[in-house]
Amino acid sequence: MQDAQGRNVVRLGDATDHGGRVVEATNELTHLGIGIALYGHLVMCPTCGGPFPLLATGPRTHCGRLVGSGRRARRRTTCTNRAAIHRSRR
Repeated sequence: MQDAQGRNVVRLGDATDHGGRVVEATNELTHLGIGIALYGHLVMCPTCGGPFPLLATGPRTHCGRLVGSGRRARRRTTCTNRAAIHRSRR
């Protein structure tokens, strides 16, 4: 999802590349009434078997935490469990 300035943001409920969802976001920073995920907020991943923290990238911050944004945020977010990602690609 893109914000008003055309930057990609990750919001509560957005899909992950493994079929999961963003399950945690801040209520202090929203886009179209939906909370935006910050660094460390949880993402559920059914492929990897559990909740994992979001690894946000880019220059944007909110209250000292990186905002889930950038080129990869255009459509989906990525699971941070590297071992499970490697297993799922075999």
